[in-house]
Amino acid sequence: MSGCPKTTGPVVLPPPATTPKSDDVRAGDKLAIVVRGQEEMSGEYVVSADGSIRFPRIGEVPALDRNPGDVAADIESKLADGWLRDPQVSVSLLERQNPEQITVLGEVKEAGSYPHDGTLTIMQAISLAGGLTTQAQQRKVKLIRETAQGRKTVEIDVQAIVESRAQDLPIEPGDIIMVPESPI
Repeated sequence: MSGCPKTTGPVVLPPPATTPKSDDVRAGDKLAIVVRGQEEMSGEYVVSADGSIRFPRIGEVPALDRNPGDVAADIESKLADGWLRDPQVSVSLLERQNPEQITVLGEVKEAGSYPHDGTLTIMQAISLAGGLTTQAQQRKVKLIRETAQGRKTVEIDVQAIVESRAQDLPIEPGDIIMVPESPI
């Protein structure tokens, strides 16, 4: 296929357009926020669509694309500014409301989109989709990834991975795996 590099050695995947940090806060996430000695402030907070949380006394706190420790430091700073003396705040991620996804299409038993939990390989993704059908062309599976240079497609020999002749490859959120039909 034109545009798919043929590989004779180990497959080198292009880097994604952005590499999201798995612990960064996203819209819809549920956070547990504890302010030591302040039960009325402590509780569960959901990150709004604009990426902030509404916190007692201090109002909107930006959370989007920040790690929980940075959000805690921001809340501590704002609470120390006239509200509490030496506040101690901890923030932890309770639940991902909008998990990142990968898509598996073609000759798999259950094509569709599946959550990417932060660590996922091509074989695990195919397994999430119910495995390959008997019509799958295992030697020409395509991994499609958005990169900073545009969409890139890499051809992967899944049969070589199954037979331990090649290494299973990590996939990134947003990747598309296309399993073509065998010509025979």
